[in-house]
This record gives sequence, C-alpha cells and structure tokens, in this order.
Amino acid sequence: MNILVITQLYPQPDDTGDNKPTRTVEYFAKEWVQAGHKVVVIHCPSKFPIFFYWVPDAIKNKVGGSSSNIIPPIESRKKLEREALGIHVYRMPMLKMMPGMGYSKGRMQRQAKEIASYLEQKGFVPELVMGHFANPSTELVALLAKHYGAKSSMVFHHDCTERNVQRYRLDVLHKEIGAIGARSVIEAHDVKRLLHLQKEPFLCYSGVPNDAIDAAERTCNKHDFSKGIRHIYVGSLIARKHLDAVIRALLQCGNPNAMLEVVGGGPEEEKLKALTKELKAGDRVRFIGRVPRSEVLDKMKQAQVFTLISDGETFGMVYIEAMLQGCLVIASKGGGFDGIIQDGVNGFLCEPGNAEMLASIYQRIEQLSEAERNAIGQRAIDTALNFSEKEVAENYLRDVMTINGML
Repeated sequence: MNILVITQLYPQPDDTGDNKPTRTVEYFAKEWVQAGHKVVVIHCPSKFPIFFYWVPDAIKNKVGGSSSNIIPPIESRKKLEREALGIHVYRMPMLKMMPGMGYSKGRMQRQAKEIASYLEQKGFVPELVMGHFANPSTELVALLAKHYGAKSSMVFHHDCTERNVQRYRLDVLHKEIGAIGARSVIEAHDVKRLLHLQKEPFLCYSGVPNDAIDAAERTCNKHDFSKGIRHIYVGSLIARKHLDAVIRALLQCGNPNAMLEVVGGGPEEEKLKALTKELKAGDRVRFIGRVPRSEVLDKMKQAQVFTLISDGETFGMVYIEAMLQGCLVIASKGGGFDGIIQDGVNGFLCEPGNAEMLASIYQRIEQLSEAERNAIGQRAIDTALNFSEKEVAENYLRDVMTINGML
C-alpha cells in the first residue's frame, strides 16, 4: 500500500540545538516500510522571517525548553529531499510570522497543490494519507485525501486544545478525515469532547526499538533497598521536565542512601547543577550527560526507581525502556502514560512538578516490602513487553484501516 505521511515534526540530518524533534513518526514509517508498504513523508516545519534566526541559540533553547515548542534551526528553512530507512522524505517548509499562528486556507491549498505536484513527479499515488500534529497536518490531510480519493487519518499530540480547535479549524476539518487518533487515554477523552465526536479516538502509542524488547529483563528481582536506593532520570534538561522537583523530593525523603543519576543534557543543566550545589546534594546527585543508548539501557538495568513527571508529556518511549528493565516507574498524572501505568500496580503516578507528592511516593515505595516492589517491577516488565516498535506500528495501521473500512 502507498502511505503518505504529513507531519510538522520529523528528525533531519541538519537538526541542531538541544531541543530536537521527536523520532516517533520516523519509527512508525520505518516499520511500515519493513512490512512491505511504500511510505513518503512530507515534512512541513514552520519557516520564520530571517531575523528570527538571529536570536542566540542559548535564548532559543531556553524558550523551547520552557514550552512544548521546537525552535527550528535556520537550516530548516530550506527544502530537503532524502531517503533513509527505506522512507522517502521531503521537507517542504511553510512560512509563518510568529510561532503558534495558523495558516490561511489559501496558504494550505497552495501547499497541498505543491505536495501533489511533487508526488506526481515521483509517480506516487497515495492510498492512505496520515497526519501527525494539528497544524498544518490536519488541513493538508483533508485536502490531499480528497484530491486522491484516499482514506485518511489524523493523530493529535496533545495539540487539539480549546484554543487550537478554532485557530486551526479543527472543528470543521475533522469531519473530512476518516480516523481520528490520540496519543493517550486522557487525550482521547479531551479530543472527543472538544470535537464532539461520537466515538473515542483510537490510541496511537509509541514503541521502543525491537532490540530493547529482545534484551529486556524477564524476571524482576532487583528491589532490595538494604544497600541503598538507585534513582535515575533520563531525558532533556528543560524546565517542563521538572527535574528540580525530582531533586527536591529525593532530599525531602531524608534517606541518605538514596542516590540519583541524571542522564541527558539541555539548556537547564547549569541551573540544575547550581540547585544541587545550593541544596548540598552534590554527593547524592550525579549528572552523567548524554550517553549512547546502549549505555542508557545499562544504567536503567542497574537503577531501581525511574522518575519523569513533566508537563505536556505525550507518550515517552523512555518510560517503556525503564519498565522493560524492571524499574519502579513514576510518570506524570494526567499525561500520556496515565492509563498504561496504573498507580500502585505496575508503577506510580504523580502530578507534574509536584515535589511534595513525589516525596510521598518515594516514601510509599520505601515502605513496601522487597517482594511487593519486585511484584510491581514484574508487572511493569509484563506491560512493556507489548510495546515494541513493530507491534505498536502494526496496531496503529490496523486501527486506521479498520476505521476506514479497508479491512
């Protein structure tokens, strides 16, 4: 089958800075290619006036780090065509004056026309048009699916909000799209309400690399805390990740044998190191920096408690990777993982950035018996084994095809 994917965010070889785009869409496309489908990705990043790029990287990274916005490098203003992992990728930037703005209907129609012209040159006729991220994908999916008489789907990434429904014309456009998806149970409820859908959107989860599933621990027996508690954080060091709350919660617990390894880098790194020094926790919090993925998995294997309680977390694959290693995972309540993690069953849920609540969860974990902690870790492993890239990509495509009457 010929699959056309429209997305605002997609990894490119000329990406720079700390706040890089998610690889989620690339992972889906890779698995579909391996399953025998032909996939073309049209990447439509925002292109801003040239003076926007004169702002120093440190400021752009800080702005991006404190919000869910990706601040693009100047290279992203250029068109780019390449093939990787069997996926044909074409970057086709769209000019806007300010971040967050919508596009006019005329601008969308011109973009759709240009995409169709490009596909005609390549001899590619899509049978299924799939979109990710509300703007500009929703309108482009609707236009291109109509142009080709193709089936369609659209997956929101926590960007179908009350403000965006009107700004991006989502209230009208969703009626022209065959299947509507969301990245979490919580988001699915919100999308149904905001768009007045009759049915819940299908769930489009992320997966972890298949080799991580193959290398996963199958039995959890590492939660003996008698020699200390090994905490780990893996992720970008940006404000919305609330690593400062993790550090404060660790110290509030008062257990001198609880240690935290911080894996990752970002614009908040120096600020967080200064906080650690101010709290006199330098001997208990260790900043590792960025390390190869294989080393990240090794560190998770050695760790016992993984914490990521960020705002706006859609569906972090890092949660699954930690669960595969039997870690006791603490995720954001109301975030993309709420619904997969059941509090006290296969992990724990904490309000984003709430250091007091997190400290109480840490205390709760310490009060459990070793057998109870290992049982939670085992249920985490059993849950995560169902989230390989291959399996979630298959489920995603099957759901879209079923809803569109293609199966």
